[in-house]
Amino acid sequence: MLARASIVILLAAGFASSAVRADPLDAAVGKALFDRQWIPAPSSTNGTDGLGPLFVSRSCTGCHARSDGAHVATREDGTQDIVGAVVRFGKADGITDPFYGLELQTNAVPGLEPEGSAHFLPELKYTLNGPALGAGIHAGVRLALPLFGKGAFNDVPDDEILKRAAANARDAGPVKGRANVTPRGVGRYGWKAAHVSLEEQVAHAFAFDIGLSSPLFPLPYGDCTALETTCLAMPNGESPDFEGRELSSQMIGVVASFLKSLRARPVTEESRLFAATGCASCHTPTLRTKDGREIPAFTDLLLHDMGRGLDDGVGEPGVKSFEWRTAPLISGRVPPERRRYLHDGSAATVAEAIEKHSGEAEHARGLFEALRPDDKTRLVDYVNGL
Repeated sequence: MLARASIVILLAAGFASSAVRADPLDAAVGKALFDRQWIPAPSSTNGTDGLGPLFVSRSCTGCHARSDGAHVATREDGTQDIVGAVVRFGKADGITDPFYGLELQTNAVPGLEPEGSAHFLPELKYTLNGPALGAGIHAGVRLALPLFGKGAFNDVPDDEILKRAAANARDAGPVKGRANVTPRGVGRYGWKAAHVSLEEQVAHAFAFDIGLSSPLFPLPYGDCTALETTCLAMPNGESPDFEGRELSSQMIGVVASFLKSLRARPVTEESRLFAATGCASCHTPTLRTKDGREIPAFTDLLLHDMGRGLDDGVGEPGVKSFEWRTAPLISGRVPPERRRYLHDGSAATVAEAIEKHSGEAEHARGLFEALRPDDKTRLVDYVNGL
């Protein structure tokens, strides 16, 4: 009989359409796909090709090393920059750039030129290898978030999110969060809650960051637009073995299973300061799942007006450019000194991130600023330890 590790290796090397039922094995195979370094098509190994043609990273780990999120690292030239950040293009109404599409693709398969390059610190600076951005198109930074505990959001029912939005609407206070209700259900994943399920979030990342198509995002050329004709002339890795795509629904599903296996740290105590300053009004410590479990969350999964200071001009369909889903304050394993905060990494510390809050969060920011220095330190330490 094959050892369990051998089964995982065989499944990961040549993933066909046969069903894999055991959850622990699903998670193990999902981790193999999460870690895989994808290669361009055509390849003799059918289950590993399809990269790009334009892409941000060759693997999920390129932005989520050790399942964590964006972090500060030292480049070869000795300067520091953010690893795990992308540049998004768009207008306030969510229309993307006619040439570059949704994201700046900073890598390409052999024979193709990347769309450009980007540096994120001390502020965003990018170059384009093609035409200028279209009229009214803005550029904004999006950080990869740590993945621990986020898979459980898949089990939060729509009603749990909607009732919080309804309570906000009834309340006379400043917080007026709303749900991102899409034709597919209530969004909960992504900086603007664009994706309704973990599987949808996974498939979107594969399509736009790595350039791999799936039944959810049947885009064999990833983020290549109709104007990028050289990109569209490159080969792709779509195969009948994977439902006619580069990734099958089952492959997306086992990656989601792996993400669900990444548990958040248990929170052993509540912070009086966290509640007293109004942080918990949006960063709700727990959410209830369909089966009645209470999961660590530190988000209400709602969209909030965060003020013009956090408005980069890049909206999404149905979501304004100054609206953001409450970021889950579930950190990964990156030490605080190597973290960046907010959607664009413009804050180096928790305190700086709070100072940039306005809009619906302006009152909470004022309460934080009024704290004694030692209480501020305690609150920041609490958030860093989540």
